[in-house]
Amino acid sequence: MKIIPQTVGERKKWTLNNDAVTLAVMQGGGHFCALTINADPSLNPFWVPHWKTMEPWRFQRKRHAARYQIPLLAGICGHNLCFAHFGDPSPEEAKAGLGTHGEAPVSRWKVERQSVSRRGLNFTYGCALPIAEMSLTRRILMPRGSHVIHVRETIRNLSRRDLPFGLCQHVTFGAPFLEPGVTRFDVSATRGHTFPGTFGAPQRLRSDTPFVWPEGPGKNGRPVDLRTLRKKPNSDFTTQMMDPARDHAWFSALHPRRQLLVAYVWKRSDFPWLGNWEENRARHEMPWNGKTLARGMEFSSSPFPVGLRAAVATNRFQGQPTYRWLPARGTVHVDYALMIMRVNPDCKGVAEITPCKNNHYQVDLIH
Repeated sequence: MKIIPQTVGERKKWTLNNDAVTLAVMQGGGHFCALTINADPSLNPFWVPHWKTMEPWRFQRKRHAARYQIPLLAGICGHNLCFAHFGDPSPEEAKAGLGTHGEAPVSRWKVERQSVSRRGLNFTYGCALPIAEMSLTRRILMPRGSHVIHVRETIRNLSRRDLPFGLCQHVTFGAPFLEPGVTRFDVSATRGHTFPGTFGAPQRLRSDTPFVWPEGPGKNGRPVDLRTLRKKPNSDFTTQMMDPARDHAWFSALHPRRQLLVAYVWKRSDFPWLGNWEENRARHEMPWNGKTLARGMEFSSSPFPVGLRAAVATNRFQGQPTYRWLPARGTVHVDYALMIMRVNPDCKGVAEITPCKNNHYQVDLIH
């Protein structure tokens, strides 16, 4: 077991290895950029952009906007955190220098503590958010030999007033793990709703339409199986309300031919929704250039990526609050787990994931 600081190009990261799986996290934005099984490290399921990335704090608008548009796209990778809002800033916030998905995914994250023992790895890093007047730390626990990784994020209010916020774990998968018509996504969701407006072009779904997971409302009037991507280009977003009858929520991503399964589990009260972002070679502006195949499975405190002002104005959606409050000088914790495992070639998905004692999980597979 080991924690290794590395520099690849100009990007600094830390690689965490617990003798079973390896997780790589970036200094720029704190992103989870790689997740692999030690026995077969060749396949990273997370999205790695086809463009060369840079540390986001080095972004200069005059030099880099033509290539990247915004600092977020200059440094994005894999699982990124959207905080303290999900989506674009308000026009006034943008003029004041606040970017898409907030400060966290473009900040310089620093190690706060790290340890390796016979029981496993403990790695904590975080960032200061001066515009939001908050700080954020993320503790990663990787028990020795386990394929399950436990994460706790702690948010602190540095001001003397209550603050609204949005929080989204923007988990993004990419090729070759993500393959249209093959990679299957299962979700503990009930009701869904498509983006309330035009999200992209072309879209395969009708806008602002309710549905029941996994059958999305196709633009042609026929239902669309959202468990897979289609082969033709599209750009869509849907939100799914996680089953309110459960204390925990989950999603899974399976590539059956590669026999690899990735899953996340979290408290439903922390993240009532799961956003489904599909970018299937539809965006042709820089830096996308019509080449990006990505699917974001985004468990969130807000149903849509519309920014904090719109989330507060909406107040509630599908009976749930669309933002959260952080009390003055207060602290909030959120916990979730991710896992990666090999499966048999006849596996066709996941029926259920159940938390058990001692931070273990029962994964019921579909064969």
